[in-house]
Amino acid sequence: MSDDYKRVEKKEEPGKVGATFIKYAFITIITIIILFFIVNYLLPMLPGGGDGAGGENGNGNGNGEDSVNIEINEDFVDEIDGDGDDG
Repeated sequence: MSDDYKRVEKKEEPGKVGATFIKYAFITIITIIILFFIVNYLLPMLPGGGDGAGGENGNGNGNGEDSVNIEINEDFVDEIDGDGDDG
């Protein structure tokens, strides 16, 4: 009789660690994809985005690259080459 109430039933359930890891891994991956989309496509469309997609200061080429134009006058080139007329 004393053995009846001391008997403990063990319900062996497989661990849920793997399923939990997969769940949170997919949540993390989806969050990273959404943030990537926002940063690369939505933010540049706002004014002042900086890559020419919709900003005021972009160069308007639409490929996401800003270009820098540098003008060099002839006097500066002559000073470098040593061909200046200042002599």
